[in-house]
Amino acid sequence: MRRGALAVLGGLVAGVLAIGCGDGGSTEVGSPPTALIPISADVATIVTGEATDPPIAVRVEDALGNAVEGAPVRFVIVRGEGELSPGVAVAGRDGVAESVYRAGPTPGEAEIQADIPSAADVPPLRFLVLAEAADTVLLSIVEGDGQQAEAGSQLPLPFSIRAETTSGAPAGGVRLGFDWTPPEEVPDLAEGEETPALLEAGDTIAVAGPPDPPAPEESEESPARPGALTHDVVMTDADGRGGAVFTLGSRPGDYRIHVFAMGGVYSDTLSFSAMALASPSGAVQLDSIGNGRLAAGTRALLYGSGFRPVPDDNQVWIEGTAATVVSATETELTVEVPAFARTCLPEREVGVRVLVGSDASNGLLLPMEPANLRVGLEVGESLTLRGPVEVECVQFAPGAPMEAGEAGEPGAPEDIEPETPEYRIVIGNTGRNASSGLPLRITVRTPADMSGDGPATAVDRGMIDPLIAEAALAGTSRDIGIRARTLAQLVQARVSPLRPDGSAAVSAPVPGDTLEYFFSVGPELAATCVDPASTVRGTVRAVGDGVVLVEDLAAPAGGPTEEEWLALAGELDGTVLPAVTSYFGPPEDIDRNGRVVILFTPAVNRLGDGEAGVGGFSLPQDLAASGRGDGELSDPDGGICPASNEAEIVYSVSADPDATLGRAISAADLLRETPALVAHEIQHIVSAGRRVPTSSAGFGAVEEIWLDEALSSLAEEVAGLAALGLPVGDRLTFDRVSETPEALDTFNAYMLGNFRNLGLYMLGLPGAPTVSTDDLDGVGGLQMRGFGWFLLRRLADQAGGDERAFFRSVVGGGQNYGRGIANLERVTGREWANILADVSVALALGAGTLDEGTEDSPEEDLDAPEGGPQLAAATWDAADVFRSLNQDTDTRSGLPTAIALRTEPLGFETRVLSLDVGPSSVQYFSLASAPGAPGLSLSLETAGGTPAGETAEPLITIVRTK
Repeated sequence: MRRGALAVLGGLVAGVLAIGCGDGGSTEVGSPPTALIPISADVATIVTGEATDPPIAVRVEDALGNAVEGAPVRFVIVRGEGELSPGVAVAGRDGVAESVYRAGPTPGEAEIQADIPSAADVPPLRFLVLAEAADTVLLSIVEGDGQQAEAGSQLPLPFSIRAETTSGAPAGGVRLGFDWTPPEEVPDLAEGEETPALLEAGDTIAVAGPPDPPAPEESEESPARPGALTHDVVMTDADGRGGAVFTLGSRPGDYRIHVFAMGGVYSDTLSFSAMALASPSGAVQLDSIGNGRLAAGTRALLYGSGFRPVPDDNQVWIEGTAATVVSATETELTVEVPAFARTCLPEREVGVRVLVGSDASNGLLLPMEPANLRVGLEVGESLTLRGPVEVECVQFAPGAPMEAGEAGEPGAPEDIEPETPEYRIVIGNTGRNASSGLPLRITVRTPADMSGDGPATAVDRGMIDPLIAEAALAGTSRDIGIRARTLAQLVQARVSPLRPDGSAAVSAPVPGDTLEYFFSVGPELAATCVDPASTVRGTVRAVGDGVVLVEDLAAPAGGPTEEEWLALAGELDGTVLPAVTSYFGPPEDIDRNGRVVILFTPAVNRLGDGEAGVGGFSLPQDLAASGRGDGELSDPDGGICPASNEAEIVYSVSADPDATLGRAISAADLLRETPALVAHEIQHIVSAGRRVPTSSAGFGAVEEIWLDEALSSLAEEVAGLAALGLPVGDRLTFDRVSETPEALDTFNAYMLGNFRNLGLYMLGLPGAPTVSTDDLDGVGGLQMRGFGWFLLRRLADQAGGDERAFFRSVVGGGQNYGRGIANLERVTGREWANILADVSVALALGAGTLDEGTEDSPEEDLDAPEGGPQLAAATWDAADVFRSLNQDTDTRSGLPTAIALRTEPLGFETRVLSLDVGPSSVQYFSLASAPGAPGLSLSLETAGGTPAGETAEPLITIVRTK
């Protein structure tokens, strides 16, 4: 709120005070305070550097609502910058205590807390003050005007400006724009003619370019250089100061540099003058520097003449910053090179000059190596930086210069190619909680313009195209949400699980028996414990060693024949159950019949929505105590679930060739889809059975949704590999899994879904969910599955040995029933940040990329680099599989687009990007160097442009792909 609103607030305060003075209540000093009542508004808005008017005020009251005099109220800034006066205020006769907050010079939020130290039981109050940049600032020159130096050199001093508010306070956070005109664009003034008026904010100034035509004395091989500023845009600091260093052009003459406020802030336009001399003059000469280059934060040796032997008598300026002279002779100076630590600046040429008294030396332009970490990777290698400090700055070296005779030059041999490194840069958030989104500001800088203070361009959230989403949902089943919602209700209602009492096994049913089960899932796609629920009566069609196949008596005609039912039971007994239980363990068998019931019922068909049907699911509530029989309750206060079947059941659609219930499902469709469904749901049943009946947390111990779904997706894969007779860890290509039509059908039934879901994840970065999603029944749930499956496959490939032990440990959760990320950290012994970085590198190396908007993927884009530690272990050659799926997108992947990793290209240019990264999510960027490319720096900060805070968990992983 501005001054007008604050004035209104002042009137409100006065009114409250008047009421307090006449309320007839006790104002006796020492009355026990019981409450703090806010008088000021919860949120106020002021200008940087200014104070709240009226002050922040509270009223101290006792239990009867009367004012309490004499209570000491403490005001403290708990977040943000600024100052308060006083820090402790004593409540007056009206019970009011107040403090004035003065905002700092930088725009942002400050949170002020008011409390009573002597009354800890009185809840504190919080007030939020928003400090905005002034809409009008006054600019003044601090230093740098009127400099002169030889043409082509860098001026020793920066053009430094101070911005103030109209009240004289420093104006921090104001963006200043710099522009300039070279000698030929500065008009000569006739005698008596006045200097043109200074420009105002918003006026257009021509940006200088190469002179056209060139001066006669200049050849085409060495055209005139027009000059350059280190920063085109700069943000003022806490003192209201900002500046830039100017490199003179090669043409002698007068230069005019203009400075003005930007971003909707009004100011006058200041002008600096600088003169480029035809040749250096003076008694001080700078000849060279040891090693011919500088390194930030280290010492350098300068050679020349005319220096003074007393160090303090010599001034050395490096890119507008004073360097400390450590020792001196008449011909040598040893200096401390500035670290330039406040800004992430790239490798570049900087100007060096010596000033001795009033004499200035010539200037040298020399390479400067930054002090920050420099990327030096071989193909296939990666580098991971974690935490707010490590991600503040990383450097990419300039590309090697193009030498005469190299590729692309006349006469170069065709087989010689200059080195052109390519990188995938992964920007991530290793936060674990669903609410730990991380808004980030990514700045890349090149020597041509090191500003990085301009407005940020938002990185596209990467939403999935509606056509892709429609195709993905049409080829899958919405079953994640049913389990998740049902489980949430069980936990909220504190329903108790069934505790098996060790009774003797019961005999299995035989074909032809009629069985009856509760079916409690309604249109809201969640099960209910309401009794009585609807019931399903079905006929036993086949009984195997581990399964009982039951078909609803109300199923439409056209289902499998008796022989097909028997063959299905044989496939489940012979392939699916052995593969899944060897990885995850056997079901708990709470109904003591030694088998899992597969119930085929039209009730599941009816839950579908057009083509996006529900294929099947298992219900955690079938592990709940129903209250029938002798089931034991672990918690005497726990509730019961009368609709629980107290059995291991997989609910599946029934065959419906004529589409009487929704989508058409032939008997062949049912027989093809059921094995993968059973593999998926058996894992859910096993995992819940390992945790729910034995944990004191009951249903609260069930594995987190994302990891439980990932495990079940992997169960589909291992069942499919068992059906194909193929091993894990063998870098399988698409040809290996499609040698025959039957093999291809098996791949499509068991494993295509995992690759499609992974493709949806890659196409949707950075908006694709990983460890949580609000879209369980939609594409978000599929993306979560794809990420989780690839993550587990990667971890298993790296585990070595028998990976089945690894997965049994994950499913059980250990002694404390670990869940989610903590469970994976327990099993792997690795931190989540490292796991997330590793799987991101694996995708960058093995999944390939596509240029946005292309339908077909060039083969070279999908080839992973040869060799390298990242390719040492893998079950799949993912690049080969995706390339094959992309060759016929209509029939193989099931998606109307090619599948590849979505990346945002970065060029060797100064850019500022904004990106909101969800928890445990990443965004990929691509960077391709070239001979002669300039140095590039990359910094990662919070969205406000400040280093990421302690609670933020940013991540940068860089992998070289070429």
